Amino acid sequence: MRIAVVQMQSADHDIDGNLKRATAFAEKAAVQGARLVVFPEFMATGSYLSFDTWDSAEPSRGKTVAWLKSTSKRLSIWLGTSFLEADGTDFYDTFVLTTSQGEEAGRVRKQVPAGPEAYFFRGEAGSHVIDTAIGKIGVGICAENYYCFIASQMIQQSADLILMPHASPDMSEGGGLPTPPGTHLASWYAGKLGIPAVMVNKVGRSYKPPPNEIKGFFPGRSAIVDSDGTVRQSMDDKEGLGIGDITLDPSRKTSKSEVCSGVGIAELAVGGSAGAAAVAKAEAEARKSYESNPVRKTKALAISSGQRDARTSNK
Repeated sequence: MRIAVVQMQSADHDIDGNLKRATAFAEKAAVQGARLVVFPEFMATGSYLSFDTWDSAEPSRGKTVAWLKSTSKRLSIWLGTSFLEADGTDFYDTFVLTTSQGEEAGRVRKQVPAGPEAYFFRGEAGSHVIDTAIGKIGVGICAENYYCFIASQMIQQSADLILMPHASPDMSEGGGLPTPPGTHLASWYAGKLGIPAVMVNKVGRSYKPPPNEIKGFFPGRSAIVDSDGTVRQSMDDKEGLGIGDITLDPSRKTSKSEVCSGVGIAELAVGGSAGAAAVAKAEAEARKSYESNPVRKTKALAISSGQRDARTSNK
């Protein structure tokens, strides 16, 4: 199967503009024979998370989902990306996969917000494997891939490949943590599980990461690694399209019942135990703020119920 990763920038508060740019990449991938095209996490939403990001959230079947369906059908390709979903009084980081017929194959909500991300959306436990006509497609959204539960679910539900959409900035310029290369992450999964691993990340600046404005940039480093560990694509930090042919071969899948234990995957740890502790502390603090924030509840309900769109159309 030919896979394409779209390593692109995302402009803040410009869903229409981001989707328009994504369309050009999808068309190019289709011309090159890609059957499945994967975009970064929050491709249409923007490049950072801050309180005004809630204004870029969408209802469960908003612009991004409509774009995925219509573009998939027009180009006869499978497409996937995540968006900031408003559902009831909550926000979620939701990945949606659409079929080449333009139907929704399934969706996955991010289970573990990465540290301060918990200020802005709720995590939700659930299956991270979508059963489709082209195989069982696993989905690990950004930082989730560093937790054992993702690798374990891929084994338990016999995933045929795993997609890893990222919006992962390198924060080392501001004294924060760096982002590991995508090839390293994808190679670990392919080697341990015996399935293709597809990691795609954004490029460009991250101007306002939470909770305070600090320096950051998206390093790209997207990668496609085949089920036998062969690196089919390893990208740099420039915007562009990556193509790779992967093999779905059940005989290559691991026979092990587990490939890691505990909470985090030690070989993929960012910042060691101290970094893991810092992320966990930030997440716990952020979750408390999110739960008690009345603005969050009001905005999410307005968007999910369509009240915001109605107000906008009446202006």
